[in-house]
Amino acid sequence: MTVPNSSPEPETRDIQWPDDSETTGDALVDRALGLLEGVREAPIAEHGELYAGIHDSLLAALDAEPGLPAAPRPITPEGDS
Repeated sequence: MTVPNSSPEPETRDIQWPDDSETTGDALVDRALGLLEGVREAPIAEHGELYAGIHDSLLAALDAEPGLPAAPRPITPEGDS
């Protein structure tokens, strides 16, 4: 029987992050993509939460009327849709 996580630690290697991307011309999208800068320094355990926040920011940008700032999303208890 194998024990989960019994393998030796993976080798440390340099991660090659992509160069900073050009702006898209859409302020809301650029703001959301700017959040990617924080991922590089964050512990890996926090990456999922950071990516989820970026995803939500991009969804808000897609939902916004062109040329208008995004409206804040209402806070609802879990389970409400």
